[in-house]
Amino acid sequence: MILTDDLSEQERTLLELTATPAATLLGAVSMILRTTLFSEDPAAWVDMWQARPDLARIEWMDGPELADVVAHLAAKDYEGTIEGVPGLRITSYDDHNAKMHWLGAPTPVTLHLTRQLS
Repeated sequence: MILTDDLSEQERTLLELTATPAATLLGAVSMILRTTLFSEDPAAWVDMWQARPDLARIEWMDGPELADVVAHLAAKDYEGTIEGVPGLRITSYDDHNAKMHWLGAPTPVTLHLTRQLS
């Protein structure tokens, strides 16, 4: 079957389900983490997904410490230059789990981060 230049009804439905604020956040996070999670001490595996339009998760095994990832992702203003994900705020974290909120969508998106040890 050859698809035309127009979106089919199935494609529109799928886009509505997948092109969500949580997916946008995961894209921004993955752009920043593409070097962090795969650097000198790479993660053994990484998984990212959206559970709902306002909830996203990232899990990885080994690799960088959770505190380093949270610090890398959180928005920071260095003399007028924003680093990290604009609008991403730390809510809570410990050695293995973190919760962050992204204020870049009409409804805030919760991001859960989990680092597991092998």
